[in-house]
Amino acid sequence: MSGGLTAVSNASLERLRTGLEIGRLRAPLTRSELVAFGVREQLDALTAALGGHSREACLSIVDAVLAEREKLERPAPELVWTGPEGSNPTARDTAVVLRTLFEGAQDRIVLAGYSFYNAPAVLGPLYTSMKRRGVKATFFVQVDQLEHAVADPDAYGQAELQEFMDKNWKFGAPYPEAYCDRRALRPGPPWSSLHSKCVAVDGQRAFVSSANWTRRAQERNFETGVLLHDSTFAKHLERQWLGLIAANLVLRWSPQP
Repeated sequence: MSGGLTAVSNASLERLRTGLEIGRLRAPLTRSELVAFGVREQLDALTAALGGHSREACLSIVDAVLAEREKLERPAPELVWTGPEGSNPTARDTAVVLRTLFEGAQDRIVLAGYSFYNAPAVLGPLYTSMKRRGVKATFFVQVDQLEHAVADPDAYGQAELQEFMDKNWKFGAPYPEAYCDRRALRPGPPWSSLHSKCVAVDGQRAFVSSANWTRRAQERNFETGVLLHDSTFAKHLERQWLGLIAANLVLRWSPQP
């Protein structure tokens, strides 16, 4: 039934939806009702698809059409790859994708990772965006879980986070916020690791990969990832990580004076 709305523009459908929602259009829709509301294009298609239906049914049909169009208009997921390739490669290069994401960030980045060996070479473009445009960066990083209890678990976490920053953020201010899993501050078993490798940029794009934040992973290993130009997924990924802060499940790095 919604197929008859193919030629009707999004703007017309959104205007029609608003009219139904606020009561300026009443179901069942007729040609005269639509003309009186100011809709004069694609009247046959609108009345064929929506005529005779209740207000609730019309809203459901219009919502379904708009949602399907939004889905189809999103760029397809992109395969991202590190390693040798055959004669007809279709994937984008991991290092290039990350550099492009960092250089293009306008507002915020949420990043999670397990290993950051030689990370300054990878994170340099992010620092540039932070310094030039005030991009806020939030890191969730691996801290090795305690094997034995210590007198001050938070102090252990802070020392590990400081070591992470000393090794991997050679640029100076501005600094990212950095967090570690509070479970790492309690001796195992059970054991856990922060093994994710992902980044969400501006709530608009997301990259999920097997690649660590190392030059080896970016340039020499076999690594596979996916780049999504999908604001819904990117915001969900971002909220998933930031929710750990709100729930006090992670420890925040406090820079040493």
